[in-house]
Amino acid sequence: MSNDFLYKIQLPIFEKKPSMKPQLLIAFFAFLSTQCWSFNVTFRLDFSGVNISGTPEVNGTFNNWCGSCAPMSDEDGDGIWERTINLAAGNYEYKFSYSNWSGQEYLAEGTFCTTTAGQFTNRVLVVTDVTILPVVCWGQCSTCIEPDPINWELFWSDEFDGDALDTEIWTPEFGASGWGNNEWQYYTANESNVDVVDGKLIINAREESYLGADYTSARIVTNNKFEFMYGRVEARIKLPMGQGIWPAFWMLGANFEDVGWPHCGEIDIMEHVNNEMQTHGTVHWFNNNHTYTGLPTPLDPTQFHNYGMYWDEEKIQFYVNDFIYNQFNITTSNSSSPIFNRPFFFLLNVAVGGNWPGYPNNNTPFPATMEVDYVRVYKPQVVNVEEQETASLSIFPNPANDMLQLVTDEERVGQRYQVLSQDGKVVLSGMVANSNQQLQLESLSAGIYFVKIGKEQIRFVKQ
Repeated sequence: MSNDFLYKIQLPIFEKKPSMKPQLLIAFFAFLSTQCWSFNVTFRLDFSGVNISGTPEVNGTFNNWCGSCAPMSDEDGDGIWERTINLAAGNYEYKFSYSNWSGQEYLAEGTFCTTTAGQFTNRVLVVTDVTILPVVCWGQCSTCIEPDPINWELFWSDEFDGDALDTEIWTPEFGASGWGNNEWQYYTANESNVDVVDGKLIINAREESYLGADYTSARIVTNNKFEFMYGRVEARIKLPMGQGIWPAFWMLGANFEDVGWPHCGEIDIMEHVNNEMQTHGTVHWFNNNHTYTGLPTPLDPTQFHNYGMYWDEEKIQFYVNDFIYNQFNITTSNSSSPIFNRPFFFLLNVAVGGNWPGYPNNNTPFPATMEVDYVRVYKPQVVNVEEQETASLSIFPNPANDMLQLVTDEERVGQRYQVLSQDGKVVLSGMVANSNQQLQLESLSAGIYFVKIGKEQIRFVKQ
């Protein structure tokens, strides 16, 4: 109700009963507040993708953040949980948690459904009438993000089917420099730290003295061996738990050696610290200074989960077991473009200690083992593509590296050529200057492409 309405009620009361006692006035308005200005509000939460058992609850300024006071229910078992609460008209903050604050959702700052005060970001609600709120997804302002309707085909993978790490793909890194985070481990290529066993990559962090360090572990990278831009990435991983343990599956820009961090960009597909029952998806980049943003999602990290991301020229979406829990938009306004519109490479490691998790204690179990079943990269399937190799158009070498030789007949000179990605986007174009010319491919990531002139096109692979 508006203040004007309150004033209209107050004025005749004082005129008719000027001697009414203040206690009676307070009681009267308390009666109006509870009878006329309170409304049923139904909260609705899509909890189906959250990878943990527990009963969700809604709590906020209306119940003094009592986790056990408003458990939600899913009577039809469709994954949409509800709770109706009678609330007085007014402004509120709230959020969802589960099992009496065993865990809670984390919300992004600056979104339309949240407000941030200090270290807390909560949902906001204005009650003016009976309300059934729209279904929202855990940690998001709206319903759960659905992946784009793309048919994916496997582009690259390491299934870890051998009996040792494939050094044609991965390079072990070495040292105990702290790696920018004041970590305590010494990274080695010892089999006790990194090995392939029974179809899985094993990375062990161990408590042992080694070249001046008290712990050993492993960090492996695909830098200068496999780099790519855009697609769907997925790794099936089982994680260790323990104070000071920090496993990660992540990516750095392929220009890391030239521009350094954070100018190269960083995509953390999975990070886990200590004994948390959640994982984090985060991006880091340079926007006048080091900038980062990310969100966690709850799960039991000691079980295998599929950690992944969808990445295109406009966005990065983080998911666990097909549940998209975080989306980052790549724009020039936040300086993330062109940083995240370039090739990246993979890293897998288990750190011991560091600025974020802190450091091991007497209760930290060793060895701390991360198991990786596979790492896969998918690209969109090519549809309605016809290859027409004719005497008037040919290319070599195929596969190509940084240069492709384009051979045409004289009639093609002066016509326009295009290089298309798998999903049909033009990534290079120009005029055919002569019947035997070179196309420079340095700007392209590894993948499948097509050279097209007129109605003719030929498929090639960029290594």
